Amino acid sequence: MSSQDRCFIITPIGDDSDPIRRHIEGIIEAAIRPALGAKYDLIVAHKISEPGSITKQIIKEIYADKLAIANLTNKNPNVMYELAFRHSLGKPVIMIAEKGTPLPSDIIMERTIFYQNDAQGVLELRDNIIAAEAKIDFDKESSPIYDVIQEHDREAQIIKLSEAKFPDQSDQENSNVLSYILQKLSNLEDSVQSIRPLPQSEEDRMVPQRIKHRFSYKEISRPYQLEKIFDRLQRVSIVDPNVIVEDVHIDEQNKEITVFTRLLARISVPTVNHYFEKILSEFGFTGIKFLSRSRPYAP
Repeated sequence: MSSQDRCFIITPIGDDSDPIRRHIEGIIEAAIRPALGAKYDLIVAHKISEPGSITKQIIKEIYADKLAIANLTNKNPNVMYELAFRHSLGKPVIMIAEKGTPLPSDIIMERTIFYQNDAQGVLELRDNIIAAEAKIDFDKESSPIYDVIQEHDREAQIIKLSEAKFPDQSDQENSNVLSYILQKLSNLEDSVQSIRPLPQSEEDRMVPQRIKHRFSYKEISRPYQLEKIFDRLQRVSIVDPNVIVEDVHIDEQNKEITVFTRLLARISVPTVNHYFEKILSEFGFTGIKFLSRSRPYAP
């Protein structure tokens, strides 16, 4: 048995006569194997599975192998499924695709190596794979799916702990969660101290009420989808069920974002603003600054 690290090549699972199968096989032998064959034991998906089947062995390879390469050419459903599984683990994966392949919107922002399917193209692909592998931080677990899963997992652990008595604090899992809570509290304290308290009026004490939260930003580092931002902002109700996000407007000309909320009870506005700023930052808005809040507005 080889002592080398393993690299799993995610490929369409199809018949030998399938044109895309022959295309992928040529890329493996002409570019991937020369790039990584001396360093990794290369495991190819279609050589360990029946056509159209995702076996336990494939799942095991995706889970355990140090590196994976996914060829997204032709957007094969099996490839997309296996790529999503690899992303959910936060483990390194190099994505490649033939030039002209339209990628799904969910992964279009992820770095993909595009290649020309000719003699010069496979040589360039070989060199690009070598360079991409050299830049990977194998100690870091990260991907768009993995990061979201981890955030929700931490929230779930906090909820679970809040509903039960604390066991011995020497328990490592609880210790990690407590550290996370303390960090969140520290961030909240910093946020509150950075905002001058507003004088409370009779209108402040009225609930429910509708409030507009205005933010400015410096730049947008990548394309965004307003629907996805709105969906993510609505999850503020996980943090505080008394806050309902009803709409969001982005004014690119004036570089301002307005979040429209309905408050069902008295809440800490700095806490909600901090949550909004964090979400907007995740979508590529830089230099976010809270401007003001105003009320009421017509829904």
